Amino acid sequence: MQALILAGGEGKRLRPLTDDTPKGMVLLNGKPLLEYVLQQLPDDVTDIFFIIGYKGEKIREYFGDSWHEKKITYIEQKEQLGTWHAVYLAKDVITEKFIMLYGDDIGDKEAFTKGSEFEYCLFVAEKEDPEHYGVVSVNEDGSMKEIIEKPENPIGNIVNSGAMILSPKIFAVTPFTHSRLNESLLTDLLTHVAKTDRVEVVPQKRWITVTTPADVPKAEELLRKSE
Repeated sequence: MQALILAGGEGKRLRPLTDDTPKGMVLLNGKPLLEYVLQQLPDDVTDIFFIIGYKGEKIREYFGDSWHEKKITYIEQKEQLGTWHAVYLAKDVITEKFIMLYGDDIGDKEAFTKGSEFEYCLFVAEKEDPEHYGVVSVNEDGSMKEIIEKPENPIGNIVNSGAMILSPKIFAVTPFTHSRLNESLLTDLLTHVAKTDRVEVVPQKRWITVTTPADVPKAEELLRKSE
């Protein structure tokens, strides 16, 4: 299995911590955020692909061409046109099922390992404010039906955590722009896939997000407790 890590964003909401460094290299307990992200990869991942952009040379300098004997390849994202567009940049190098993770979210290795059994899987979490996320609608059999991005009236509190297991078959679909948010979103892609293929839904026991400077000490404390 392969892994694709989206780490090309500017991290504007993390400023001033990201004035001179990409958000994936912000330190948590002395280690870059991306180190924690990679530690949660399923053990059977053999290749890692980083989508880099803003200050991406610092990620390349730190990790080099391998991490724990897993080969690393870097793909430059020159425009910020949405998450689906970022993933589509890897269409020529992804050759097998892959896990897609965001470079500023620390997830749950146990959940990721379970989800890696499936061709398609969405990792979810419960949130008290689901209107700020992509709310997940499920079928009667527990598979994903659709993702409603930042709805005004959420149908529930189960939300998309961002992490996914995807088949390279997705690259047959050209990204299209979300009519309301004006970006090409992975949530739209997965909703499209769910019309013809089963998308499993697996909850995460841990989902640590680092979006603003105030999140850093909170994340550090959660990591200390879990380690």
